[in-house]
Amino acid sequence: MIVKYNQVFNLMDTNGRRNDVINAIQGYISILEEVTVRKKRTWGNLPNSLAQFEFYQKAIEQSPDVFRQHGPYDNLMRKIEQYPELKKAIENDEIDNVYFNSEEYAELFRRFDTGIEDRARHYTSNLVKLGFSDSNRNISETGELLLNIDKLKKDQIEKILPIDNINIIYLRQLLKLRIFDINRQVYYSPFNLALYMLTKNDRISEDVFLEIIQGLNPYNEIKDLDLLINNYEIGDVVNNLEIDIPLILKNEDLIDKNEFVNWFRNQRSQTQVEIYWQYYNLIYEFNQKRDTESFEALLHYFESEREIIKKAFCKGKNIFSNRRDVINNPNDFIEKNKEIFNGNINEKLYREFIKSKQLDAIHEYSDTTKRIFKATGIISFDNGYVELEYKELLNHIFKDEYIKNKIFGNIEEELSQYFEVYDEYEIGTESYYCKSFSICEIFGIYGKEIEDILIKIRSEFEAKELDEILKIIQDKRRLEFENYIKTKYPKEKIKEILGLFKDRTNDSVIKALVSTEATVPTIYEYIVGIAWYYFSGERINLLKSFNLTLSADFEPLIHAGGGQGDIVIFEEDKVIMLEATLMKENSQKRGEWEPVLRHSINLKIEEELNGQNRKVTSFFIAENFDYNTINIWKAIASVPLQSSIYRDRFTDNVVIMPINNDELTSLMDKSNEYDDIVDKVRGLFEIDNPDFDMEWRNKFISQIL
Repeated sequence: MIVKYNQVFNLMDTNGRRNDVINAIQGYISILEEVTVRKKRTWGNLPNSLAQFEFYQKAIEQSPDVFRQHGPYDNLMRKIEQYPELKKAIENDEIDNVYFNSEEYAELFRRFDTGIEDRARHYTSNLVKLGFSDSNRNISETGELLLNIDKLKKDQIEKILPIDNINIIYLRQLLKLRIFDINRQVYYSPFNLALYMLTKNDRISEDVFLEIIQGLNPYNEIKDLDLLINNYEIGDVVNNLEIDIPLILKNEDLIDKNEFVNWFRNQRSQTQVEIYWQYYNLIYEFNQKRDTESFEALLHYFESEREIIKKAFCKGKNIFSNRRDVINNPNDFIEKNKEIFNGNINEKLYREFIKSKQLDAIHEYSDTTKRIFKATGIISFDNGYVELEYKELLNHIFKDEYIKNKIFGNIEEELSQYFEVYDEYEIGTESYYCKSFSICEIFGIYGKEIEDILIKIRSEFEAKELDEILKIIQDKRRLEFENYIKTKYPKEKIKEILGLFKDRTNDSVIKALVSTEATVPTIYEYIVGIAWYYFSGERINLLKSFNLTLSADFEPLIHAGGGQGDIVIFEEDKVIMLEATLMKENSQKRGEWEPVLRHSINLKIEEELNGQNRKVTSFFIAENFDYNTINIWKAIASVPLQSSIYRDRFTDNVVIMPINNDELTSLMDKSNEYDDIVDKVRGLFEIDNPDFDMEWRNKFISQIL
């Protein structure tokens, strides 16, 4: 990524930024694969390609809760009804016909490009920034791993990290991420700086952490990095900003409004520029008179527009924080704000405006950076502080000598073993950034160096073997997770949240209660898992059972996929698979019948192949059910069914029991009957009765509840 001087880097384009960053990226790359790879299209706009138009269509279909309003698209779809030949060509993917009539449709194509195709380019630029595709939207090797996470090959170090494959993919990419200057030589590595800060400190204020990470750039000349980190105060990152003062502002006279508006801009709101203008006039007048009356007028206006003025001119701070002391002594106020009043106020005010604008951009972009950092699974953001998880392990992996020299550097000096010029670093799918490299390869550690790290890790854990160390860390993590559940999600709260899924208008409430960074279907799986944890009497290893990617703070981020059930619980005598869906009953046959049955068959056959005697039972959790779907599952329980993985393997007695949300809520209070209820479910399906009872499920539920 290249930034200009004083430009703040960002990891997600402003246009289309979302809270559910990781889910968005996963969705975008799956759509990109569909519209380019599967349909063999080049990435382009009409009349050259349908790829960008279809990408946007599928993006709004995939995330209707995010893209609630899409006026340009809706208007264009109405407009296109007037061009039946064009509409037919697009629907039938007959792009050649569209191309030959491109002059006739020229104005319409401009409307496609503005508000539709340009947004597809914005959304997919996020994949480029993280190396999941190149600038031509060809999916990279690392992007392919996101689509097929089971293909990830871990090195010796990665195998002992207690994080999942999605976490590792993001960790690798962030370790490779470089922000380059416009000459494409000098770089800054924000994630390596983050690791360095967190390995050197037990915890850091989130505000300080994000300002430093987001505020630095390849143009900074840091003489003493440790001094900067240890002595940092909020706002420091913009204090030494070099600012070119416009000639007109070097004049000390009151400038006219046209000139003011030209230099004190706000591209999003002309109304706010008017507030800037009023504030400028009042502060200029006060600086001239320096009396109580003009000070009162300035203070009164500041208080009426406090948040806007603080953000635009005061770096987010309240410069009138001590009104009682200064109200009768304007000179005291002036003394406390010398950076504004000593010298030409036009010039000083402009400096503060640019610094505040820069700081605001840092704060705005740092929100996305934080969310992407969380996807590594090793950085915790909790209660206003940032910490490195698994520090006793990671301190030996991310050592100072590996990290510090990678924070700032020159491409020719540090990275010449891989390439000679910038283009080889991040341009094209064959570039270093887009190719898949493990952590050891990224740090250039091999053989004896890896063994030295492993020896130190063993020493940290009393010379235990690596698999024992991983189990120790996992057990500790499991305990932390279970304490987290009991604190944040006590049984009654889970019951309350389960009840909210009845009505999809509650989606924003659910997100506020659980996580703004996950989709509601992902949150549903997460809550269903916790409900089952309480039903089991808190005995199952839920953390290990989830097929979800979690943050270091145990928040759900994304469903990890991989052809498995949503939650698979392995116990000594049984295996339970939970499939949770928010699909309405009229969509379940199309969307759930086959995958749920396939997952259940494959899991049961896998157990049989492993020589296990554990009984496999699947539970289908939803609000309501499609009777055809659940009755088919019941009817074929004793029919031999074929594995989709091992085509020569068959099994029978596949049990898939539907449970709705209210029933799951009731089951949470029956933990003492957990084993008995699961056994009864199996018995229900094993009964050989030629007369099929359409009320089989309702009768059974009334017996156990």
